[in-house]
Amino acid sequence: MGASSLQSIKVGPVHREVKEEVTDSFMLKQLLTRKTSWVVITLLVVGLCYAILRPSLCSDLQKCQDQHGTASDLTPYSALITAALSAVFLHELASVILTYRTAKKALSLIPNIKESLVPSLLLCTTFAVLILENMCFFAGSFAWFAHASVSDNPDLEGMPVYTVFFAEWLINVPILIILAGQVSLGRPAYEVSLPLVVTNVYMTLAWCANFIALAYVRYIVVTVSFLMYFKASWDMIMWVKLWRKDNPDGHLFGRPLLAVALVVVFGVYGLVYLLRLRGVLPWHFECTFYLTMNFTTKLCASMTLAGIRSSEFQEVLLLMLANTQTSFQRGIYQEDVHDLRD
Repeated sequence: MGASSLQSIKVGPVHREVKEEVTDSFMLKQLLTRKTSWVVITLLVVGLCYAILRPSLCSDLQKCQDQHGTASDLTPYSALITAALSAVFLHELASVILTYRTAKKALSLIPNIKESLVPSLLLCTTFAVLILENMCFFAGSFAWFAHASVSDNPDLEGMPVYTVFFAEWLINVPILIILAGQVSLGRPAYEVSLPLVVTNVYMTLAWCANFIALAYVRYIVVTVSFLMYFKASWDMIMWVKLWRKDNPDGHLFGRPLLAVALVVVFGVYGLVYLLRLRGVLPWHFECTFYLTMNFTTKLCASMTLAGIRSSEFQEVLLLMLANTQTSFQRGIYQEDVHDLRD
């Protein structure tokens, strides 16, 4: 009994699998579960938007380049963030390597232990992308990583729009959504795929709105973008609701925390973006906010997942200990019975 229980140990959350009939909707879900579909859809949307708008590089427009040059405080700020990110990245990478080397002996007992290392690898990817993002701000004086805004308001015309932020989000936000949905809550891929794709599309539309001169067209695009945000957020809240059904004793500040936090944080990002688009907040504040929150959000995600991984391995150890003790007690009991019979 103990040996057979050990063979069934799995790392990660448990959820009920729901079988669906093979319909057009089901086939679409299956298509969206493929990671290549996410990449293809994102690239098509980005390519189409860029081909239509053709925004000018900030470094090619003197007004935009001059505005970028006034933000000299961003250079040391980004350098400090890069140093901190490098330390966190090396720590996470060392943790992955050491954990894998330690867990190699348990591969026969915990078949999916390699999958439990995937979150750490994804976090390493996010930190590496963030390092590259911040290096742009102190690696050169020309704003080649930004585009010049287009607006009917002369005060907002030609202001820097840091495309590097949107590029980083198109890579790292899907990773965060995967960590929140599949890793933390154990939701199936088809549930995670739709909000992930919708999020990448609405972020691209939000970037496009900066380069649309006609105000009514610009705000139609912004409205569509925010409606898509609400749709994706609703789907993510549904993950938590479904997880609560499968885990009625689960705590909301445990596994669901990352999904709920992402919904709130993305909403705050959207609010800052909208206020800057209206000219209420200066572009410099928006840039500083993004630099700070990009780092903070990924760091908090890392700490949340560290707690989840710790609890998972504690559960595995307890299960293995319980199985070993049960097997041992049964062995003693059988020996005692044989002695009594003799």
